[in-house]
Amino acid sequence: MTGLTDASDLTAAHADLPGLHKDSLTARLAADWRLIMLAPSALLLQVAHPVIGSGVAEHSIFKTDPIGRFDRSYWPTLALAFYGDDTAAYGRDIRAMHKGIGGVDHAGRRYHAWEPEAYFFVLATAHWATETVATRFGSGLTEAQRADLYDGWRHTALLAGLPQRAVPKDLSSFETWFDQVVHERLEHHPSVDDVLETMSRPPVTAPIPAWLWKLVMWRIVGPLAVWVNTGVLPPSVRARLGLEWSARDERWLRRYAAMIRLVDRVMPPPLRTITRVVALRRKDQIMNNIRRAAAA
Repeated sequence: MTGLTDASDLTAAHADLPGLHKDSLTARLAADWRLIMLAPSALLLQVAHPVIGSGVAEHSIFKTDPIGRFDRSYWPTLALAFYGDDTAAYGRDIRAMHKGIGGVDHAGRRYHAWEPEAYFFVLATAHWATETVATRFGSGLTEAQRADLYDGWRHTALLAGLPQRAVPKDLSSFETWFDQVVHERLEHHPSVDDVLETMSRPPVTAPIPAWLWKLVMWRIVGPLAVWVNTGVLPPSVRARLGLEWSARDERWLRRYAAMIRLVDRVMPPPLRTITRVVALRRKDQIMNNIRRAAAA
């Protein structure tokens, strides 16, 4: 399943599927405010895949507008968990937007964004991130809940247009598939370094003095984001990307996670589900933007 499959395998065969229920475990965990904290680690995994990394390098605005690229990727991907019976049409628009993303990468390999392995890997990292949030920064999951969580993300993959054969049928199959992709397909793609640089020194976007932005974002927020997102990566990926992590770092990450759990307990409920709130409020804007990009 990890081999590249022809892009024509990506179809709209599941247009009649219902969307996820808003109270499903997948939808609830996708709405968790803590997920945005791990979005960079999911992005690192994605761009380490040669197809996704090449698409970002050659067809994305990431280098010129990384915040805009994040905005156009993070919310639309997680929105698959929130749009209910509109999700199939939304998935069709996302497919159309990626139709022209392809070419030859820096190593001379042909690629296309519709390759099922790469297309599903984006949603696979969303599943990985939601489970990591729940297990490392939340109260944990039972085995039944882990299986339920994967079933939800699998459902969104079908709504996004992937054929049944391109999506592992259950959690056990998924874990085998994910480990194989991580160990055999991921690489230190040049896009990885672009993401790490942007994470550590996010560009000035807010209407505040540049010196204050750099003091806060470059010296505190950026390094913290790099540290946390390095710590949650699979160890084999850290090694492949040349990222250092010590036993001392791991101990401090556990303490940081305990602090995050405490913050979550006292946080007002609307803020805990900020991802769903934003995605639903921006639903029409997101879908219109995707349609305009697909028509361009």
